Amino acid sequence: MSSPFGNHVEVAIVRHGFGDEYTMESVDDRFLLSDSDVRTIARICNEPLVYRFLFRDRIGGRPYTGQDARDFIDWARSGWSSGQQMVFLLRDPHGEIGAAIDIGPLDESRDALIGYWASSFHRGLMTNTVERLAELSVNAGYSKLVALAEAENVRSISILKRAGFTHVGAAVHPVTFMGQPVGIDLRFRRYERAL
Repeated sequence: MSSPFGNHVEVAIVRHGFGDEYTMESVDDRFLLSDSDVRTIARICNEPLVYRFLFRDRIGGRPYTGQDARDFIDWARSGWSSGQQMVFLLRDPHGEIGAAIDIGPLDESRDALIGYWASSFHRGLMTNTVERLAELSVNAGYSKLVALAEAENVRSISILKRAGFTHVGAAVHPVTFMGQPVGIDLRFRRYERAL
């Protein structure tokens, strides 16, 4: 199995309220990672809100490291080639990473689970990114996007609402880190968007 998005994807995303154009690039075998990128990913993943909602519970309260960033890129490349998890990173006009979004099959259906993070220094980017991923997902054969957000994650919930997702209930879901269960379950709000 290979990525339903094809071999390599690069699309433009306009940052709302600023007008600058970012590049959303697939993290596949062609993706080039620099030492500066590693430091940037680690810095973003340690930002208070990103860390609180995405990494604190997944990595046991320790800081997100440069090695975690390298492992993330390796996991993303492997996921792209297997079609199990497709990750995109977003670079600003200067080439600096500012955000990430991923998508993967939810089950045997044509539904897909998405997740994302963005630096507080790159606000105004994620709603348009989720919208663009939805457009790409139609061509990739998905019929519905699903997102899970903790009730306290009001910024993420706002993004989902702006991107046309509907709250459909709550679910207890196992927490994973790079596809591996970490042994805890959290209660999430479930949002869905038909494609």
